[in-house]
Amino acid sequence: MSLKDSQEAVSEHLDRNSHMATVAAFGQQHTSVSMYSATTVVRAPESVVRGRWSPAVHGLVGEELLLNHRRGGRDLGMQLGVSRFYGHDAVLSTAHSDLQERSDGAVALPPRRRLRSGLTDTVATRRSGRGFSGKPVSLDELATVLWHAQGVSGSLPVPTAQDGDAAVALRNAPSGGGLYPLRLAVIAQHVKGLEPGAYAYQPHGHTLFPYRPAPHAAELGRYLQTADVEADRVALALVYVYDLYSNSQKYGDSGLVFALIEAGGISQNVHLARTSLGLIGCDQGGYDKQALERALDCDGTSRHVVHLTLLGHGEA
Repeated sequence: MSLKDSQEAVSEHLDRNSHMATVAAFGQQHTSVSMYSATTVVRAPESVVRGRWSPAVHGLVGEELLLNHRRGGRDLGMQLGVSRFYGHDAVLSTAHSDLQERSDGAVALPPRRRLRSGLTDTVATRRSGRGFSGKPVSLDELATVLWHAQGVSGSLPVPTAQDGDAAVALRNAPSGGGLYPLRLAVIAQHVKGLEPGAYAYQPHGHTLFPYRPAPHAAELGRYLQTADVEADRVALALVYVYDLYSNSQKYGDSGLVFALIEAGGISQNVHLARTSLGLIGCDQGGYDKQALERALDCDGTSRHVVHLTLLGHGEA
């Protein structure tokens, strides 16, 4: 067969199967691929995934995590870590986690409201909303969202020889081993009765503790990287801060996976509570992680921002 005949055959085939040209074009894009993509800031998702075709290029960090967080039934690392947490020192440390909270200068929150809407109706009507009005959220609305997200609602007795009354405080979102490695930070812009700024939610005392110093912490526009939200109209943002060592000492590489599951549980509670209160909100992936971490006193090594939720009133 001549080259001309081959070209005509290919052209005829593409005419009959026009989708093939689109598929081929997508699979052969090289606009963001570089032999140096693993060591530069240019790591577009397509180049990272395509990089798996070559052993010289690093792939997805997520792939490494999934390969390592539970390597197999013979990996004794997690079993050893879990066994250590049955010791009296680990039990007492968990039981007295309230001592990590600060009372000096903390802002007391009002009691949470009892939500009246039914679960089925709340779940069915929950939707993401980005049309914020700038109307302030009340302090008791904020307190209600925070309590439902991560508030203390019970206790589990864990008596030891050293402390017969020891008990672990249980929160409204599940957490692997009851270690609660996630902390909610509040960036308040328009909250009645609360000075604009950044605060850490303290579940045991149901209080807010201000971050000091927190330059520009109340200006969300400095941190958001999105065009579909008017940042100055958002009432507040909830920032999910993960402390790697809080649960990785027990669960190893699985600690991160468990923390992300916990973040999902907290986020779901946030959205159900704000829906019941008539607030709008959305989870936001476009934010400046490093800038937020600097504002919230995270080192970016053991403490990371892993999620962000925007809340407020919607436009009438």
